[in-house]
Amino acid sequence: MTRRLLLGYVAIVLVLAGSLAVPFGLVFAERQREQFAVALERDAVVLATVYEDALQKRVAVDPQAAIAYTERTGARVVVVDQDGISVVDTAGGEPQPFTNRPEIVTALSGGRFSGARFSQTLEADLFVGAVPVASGSHVYGAVRLTVLNREIEAQVRRMWLSLGAVVLVAVGATAVVAFVTARSITRPIAALRHKALRIADGDFSAGTSMGDAPPEVAELAATFDDMASRLETLLESQRAFVADASHQLRTPLTAVRLRLENLEATATAATIRDIGEIVIEVERLSTMVDQLLELSRAGVQDVDSVNVGTVVDQRVRLWEGVAADKGITLTTDMRIIEPCFAEVIPGGMEQILDNLIDNAIRYSPEGGTVSVMVSGPANGACVIEVSDTGPGVPDIDLPRIFDRFWRGGSGQPGTGLGLAIVSHLVTRSGGTVSASRAPTGGLVVRVRFVAALTTDAVSTTREGEYGHGA
Repeated sequence: MTRRLLLGYVAIVLVLAGSLAVPFGLVFAERQREQFAVALERDAVVLATVYEDALQKRVAVDPQAAIAYTERTGARVVVVDQDGISVVDTAGGEPQPFTNRPEIVTALSGGRFSGARFSQTLEADLFVGAVPVASGSHVYGAVRLTVLNREIEAQVRRMWLSLGAVVLVAVGATAVVAFVTARSITRPIAALRHKALRIADGDFSAGTSMGDAPPEVAELAATFDDMASRLETLLESQRAFVADASHQLRTPLTAVRLRLENLEATATAATIRDIGEIVIEVERLSTMVDQLLELSRAGVQDVDSVNVGTVVDQRVRLWEGVAADKGITLTTDMRIIEPCFAEVIPGGMEQILDNLIDNAIRYSPEGGTVSVMVSGPANGACVIEVSDTGPGVPDIDLPRIFDRFWRGGSGQPGTGLGLAIVSHLVTRSGGTVSASRAPTGGLVVRVRFVAALTTDAVSTTREGEYGHGA
């Protein structure tokens, strides 16, 4: 934005300066030529009065006045008699006829000549001034002054260079002012953008420093900070409500489950099945409460470097017994040639794997297979894929699979929070998660983390700290 503002200011100044300088330069150049012509003609008239008596009396002409003028101005002076023969020529040489020069012809005819013409003799452009030497109506000769046109054009070029220098100074000054002005606007806007990005990541702590920002931008920043503060308060109250509600629900749900289990011991055969179904629903509600509590805790945290292969091995070993009890084979496929460290929030990798593996085992039939594949750190990423041989998810429902409480139908097991927790934790860690149908017909969930820049990190696993429900 600074560059665009700077270029905009400079472009405006260039257009304005050009629209003023170019016409001024053209008028000035034309004015210089006119003034030079007038001055040349005036000097020729002065010299004509000097040589009028000598030409009228046809006596020897003293060239000293012409020579002095040439030394002072650099102009060539030619004085001719009424026959057009030179009697004074500051360029030197013998007397010669000048009757073939148009300005001499004009002057001997009683007229005056001033202007530029091309000299065949010198092969150069000349600026010429010629006047008659006359008394009354009788012409006794003529005086011609010539200057090389390049000398006049050199003056014009110097004028153009001066104008160019003025324009450059104006543009430079404008650029400095524009840069300072643009920075005073863009710096606080950049700070607002940085603040917005941090809020998007869940960090509401940093204020927005405005410094010397314009009042309008400073007011916007103050409003933005106020909005961030209110949003933080709102989110904190929501998290607190979820956490409090989860804690408050745990105790009665546990009591209900214990009383139902006690009732099973004395229940009749007709009611045992109903009690068992109620116990299953109570357990599902308990799992949902635990997962809601996990979501409420998943705020802004710094990431840790975690050895993905090590954590996967640990979690798979933990879940092998659960899978075996259900007749499901749990396998790992390590496609890494060196330790793959990923940037993940503390404890996030364990929760992600627990929810993915639990979800895959729950939906896989007896005799099925759940595979956990790890690859990386190619292309700066560590990738985990968990696939199963269950019924899978229809393509039309895949975009909703990470929505909270979505279970693909009321008859499906689970709480509908497991994959939502996975998506939340992966996003908080700066990664991405996606789902697709497996070649075997089941579901494949693919998680991609940013690979850590260093490989000296240690894996931190917290076995038993997180729930396994999905």
